[in-house]
Amino acid sequence: MDILEIIRTQYPNLSRAQKKIADYILTRPDDACFASLKELTEAVGVTEVTMMNFARRMGVDGFSGLKRELQHHIRRRLSPNEKIARAVETVRRQKNGLYSAFLDNELAGVSSTYAGVSEEQLRRAADFLRGASRIYLLGYDVSVPVVHFLRLRLHYLGYNAVQLDFADKGQLLLSLSQARPEDAVVLISFPSHAPEMERIGAYLQSRGVPYAAIVDQPDAPAAQCATLTLPCATADPLFYNTITAAVSLVNVLCACIAAQTEEHLCDTRRGVEDAFRAIYSETDASDSQD
Repeated sequence: MDILEIIRTQYPNLSRAQKKIADYILTRPDDACFASLKELTEAVGVTEVTMMNFARRMGVDGFSGLKRELQHHIRRRLSPNEKIARAVETVRRQKNGLYSAFLDNELAGVSSTYAGVSEEQLRRAADFLRGASRIYLLGYDVSVPVVHFLRLRLHYLGYNAVQLDFADKGQLLLSLSQARPEDAVVLISFPSHAPEMERIGAYLQSRGVPYAAIVDQPDAPAAQCATLTLPCATADPLFYNTITAAVSLVNVLCACIAAQTEEHLCDTRRGVEDAFRAIYSETDASDSQD
């Protein structure tokens, strides 16, 4: 159920202060979804405690959960151009201005991500990928660049990583059908989520193929059957998502893998050097003679 529908349903049972919050959100959802906790409580005229109690009453995880649901509502209602125009207008009205608002959001996203991901989770994820015979990577829409970055990092570390593509259904279906329990799959998904992600996760689970999910929230479709989940903050005041925290998380994850695979890295480097000599050494010699 949409967050505004939930608010309307709960409205008769709210306290007077909570009804003030509901009235503001129902009449000005565009402003509410981009406001900070301080800004929203001042606009409504309630305390932060009242706002947090209101969020819990709506069945969401605190104020950040309330904002996330409001932003989901805005995404469904507005086209991308309309959303950007409204967001810019909203941010311009804030005291700190555009630059500070966007910079603060990027920094907060990275900080929030690492606050929610422990060192132990990163070590488990690193072990998960290190032990795989082959690694399949799949993302959708804005998460595709994160998938590409992870593939490049894994290739550099000497791992057999295959990037799958929703646009190439033949490759996608063949690769998923050939995945084995000794392999690993990484699904990366941020709003808007591909409807197939949840079904792919269920399919992998049914075949005993382990997979990790890098998602914006633990209950995202791609994470429903995941062996392990790494959540990262993606909310953005202008666009639907930012991938800053996700790219950082992937970079740290691959650093953890590298720190545990010194011998593997040496073997990979020697293998590449042997291949180079076998394939290109004569070509280089003839080029130098010319």
